[in-house]
Order: sequence, then C-alpha cells, then structure tokens
Amino acid sequence: MRRSAFLMGLIAASVAAWPAARRFETGLFWQAFAVCTAGCALIMAPLAAALAGGLPASPFRRALAVGVLLAALPLLPLATVLKSATHHRPLAGVTFAVIAGLVLLATSAFGARLVTWAGAQGPKVRASARFAIVTLAALGAAAMLLALLQGLKGASQFRTGSYDALRVLGFTTLAARVPLPGALLRRALGFGLAAWVLVVTVGVCLGRAPAMQAALAARCPVLNWPLLWLGG
Repeated sequence: MRRSAFLMGLIAASVAAWPAARRFETGLFWQAFAVCTAGCALIMAPLAAALAGGLPASPFRRALAVGVLLAALPLLPLATVLKSATHHRPLAGVTFAVIAGLVLLATSAFGARLVTWAGAQGPKVRASARFAIVTLAALGAAAMLLALLQGLKGASQFRTGSYDALRVLGFTTLAARVPLPGALLRRALGFGLAAWVLVVTVGVCLGRAPAMQAALAARCPVLNWPLLWLGG
C-alpha cells in the first residue's frame, strides 16, 4: 500500500503542478512545470506513503489530529493580533512559531488524554465524550476554514499560495487512498524511487537560475519552498 501511494503521489505531483506552471510565459512553461512538479513530488510522494501506512488511524494519530484542530481556536485570533499590532514581521513570525509549538503540544496532550479516557468509559459516557471530541475538532476546522476564506479576500499572492497548498494536500490525500492497478504497480515498483529522485534532481537544477527563482517567488512560492529548503 505504501509503495502504491508513493507512486500515486509522484503522479499526482505533476497534476498539482500543472495549474501553477500555466501562470508562466510560454517560453518558461515546461521549465516551470518541471520545477513545480519537483517541489510537489518532494512533499507529496513521501507524505502519501506515510498516510497510506497510517491507515487505519491509531489513538496517537487521532490525538494529534484533534490537537491540531483544537490549536486553531486560540492560534488564529493570536495570529490576527500579531499581524495588526506588530510592525516587525520577522519578530512576529518567530513569536507566533514559538507560541504555536507550545499550544500544539498542550492541545495534543489534551487530545491524547481525552481519547484515552473516552475509550475506557462505559457506552453512554464514551458516546458523549466522542461527541465532545468531534464538536471541538469541528470548531477548530471551522475556525481554520473561516481564516482561509478571510485570507482569500486579501492579497493575490496569499490567495494563490492558499490554492496551491490546498491542491497539494487534496491530491496527496487522494494518492494515499486510491491504489494503482496491480499489474501497473508490479511494473512500476522497480523505477518508482529512481523516478522520484530524477524528478527532484531535475527540478532543483532547473530552479537554480536567478530568473526562474524570481519568477517562482512571485508566482508559486508555496510549491517552490520545498526546493529552497533542499537547496534549490
């Protein structure tokens, strides 16, 4: 299942990169497509394999998911306050990152405790506890969705980055859950990892040109970020 998801993630990376590449001029389209595909593949193929290997969800993963969604409730208002009250953006970013890490640890620990406690209760209490967990998680998800919709009203670069990130996450989830046909999987297993390494290497090399770096930063910074982290 993991190998199938890895290959599906590699295929889905090219699909996710196509709309971003269309933002470039005709002469740069294929170069931009190769770089964007590499940026997507660097994240999507391993993440799809990890998600496929994590099915069905364990109590730890449930607790982590609940913790992330719960963390959105205090963190999104905090981000709004920091954005409006802090003129030094790097300092605000560092402050938010530190606080977000601490809040995420606290909410994940709370989620783990809540999930463990609910599993040990009787049927009626367990049902009530599960309803409370789902309600809290739904509130966190709603807060994240409202923040995204509010952000999409802002600058075009933020809107473009949000669409790119959502597209990557959506296709990664599909890649983790939609298996390749057995015959195709047996044929592709031998070169899946080699193809992934080749795609990423080509993307890193093509993305090093200064003109391409400037164009990527302006038109698809989210998809280019993994390559920048890698050293592209």
